[in-house]
Amino acid sequence: MLHHPFRYAMLMALTAIAFTNSHAQTVIEDSFSLEAGYEDMAFYSLETGVVAQSPLADWHIALDIRPMGSTARINCGTGMKLYPYGNLEQWLNVDFENWVAPAPLRNDHSDWSNAAFAQGGDGMFDLGWGVYDVITHEVESDKMYLIELPDGTWKQFALLSLIDGVYEFQVADIDGANETLLAINKADYEGKLFAYCNLSTGQILDLEPDAPWDFQFLTYTEDIGEGTYYAVVGALAHPNVMVQQVDDLYDPYTDGDYNIDSFSLATNEVGYDWKSYVPGAGYALESSRCYFVSANDGTVWRMVMTGFDGASTGNISIGKVEATVSSVVDPKQSLAIQAFPNPIESGQNLTLQAPQQFEQATFRICTSSGATAAQFQPTQFPWTMNTSNLVRGFYFVEGINAEGNRIQSRFVVD
Repeated sequence: MLHHPFRYAMLMALTAIAFTNSHAQTVIEDSFSLEAGYEDMAFYSLETGVVAQSPLADWHIALDIRPMGSTARINCGTGMKLYPYGNLEQWLNVDFENWVAPAPLRNDHSDWSNAAFAQGGDGMFDLGWGVYDVITHEVESDKMYLIELPDGTWKQFALLSLIDGVYEFQVADIDGANETLLAINKADYEGKLFAYCNLSTGQILDLEPDAPWDFQFLTYTEDIGEGTYYAVVGALAHPNVMVQQVDDLYDPYTDGDYNIDSFSLATNEVGYDWKSYVPGAGYALESSRCYFVSANDGTVWRMVMTGFDGASTGNISIGKVEATVSSVVDPKQSLAIQAFPNPIESGQNLTLQAPQQFEQATFRICTSSGATAAQFQPTQFPWTMNTSNLVRGFYFVEGINAEGNRIQSRFVVD
């Protein structure tokens, strides 16, 4: 499946370590700015801080250039809106004066793959903007869209095809004038998520850093309840990052543990709701909340949002504590298990490699929601099992031996 959201989820093993109050570490305070009016977007690494930053208004659409990516996001944070219009044959005959705008197409910020141009698809071969041919592995489209840009001008747009890793799309003024045909080759952006395009200038932009990042901080439009969409400032997680939110902590830097079954792959798990506006007093932070973050490099962090100044400065502050070996409850719990191949196609044999003391241990395979999909007791390692009963998705494998030692890992069925 071209745009399957799980294939590029984190593939590194995550050992089951837990924080304890007796092993509290020094809090690292970090601050950065999206500039006044939230002018910028920033790519942030928990390890190194901001690794790239650029004006949010520089781009209008972002095309998914991951190997299996096949969609495009819109820059909703600037006020841009995307509307379906009809078939591509209407390109030169847009009746804008009599057109009644339908509901705009929006990005689903819980999943990078479920972007605005994916809306209306069936999750299989209809990708929303085009149809995937299972024989040629090409995506072609006969649809066109109307786009309202942040400055109030309108464009007509068509995402024409995705063939051999190359997107082709065209943009023009609302009457078809100034038509421009553009192309983006995925091979030019290896290891990145999106390539960006400014529809006013026709410029293709490489805004994503080469360095690893964990969150993209920016303004985006989100459903804040009952179908009300509003521009918010928040953090969207890299697809290799998992997050667990924990609330009601007396000390968010030391209290509470994380649970691997509770980690979420939702892009907006941190999102925007770590702050709220209090009229006359500014912004209030969720001071009893922490986010356990399994970062892009496999390191686990406690992240606490500690400051937000609002539009006057765009300043954001974060407190973070790394989970290192010194904070492990029991070093025996860091024993490793490997699951391979990873990712694996359903029906193939999955091989598990674990220490000898986990022979005869009880193992279970759980879905990302925590449901048990399989349970078994390996007699020796390597141990092989068939995955025919596992649907596509993200899974945890966990083993507990007679001494109570625990090992965990994760894998993807594609």
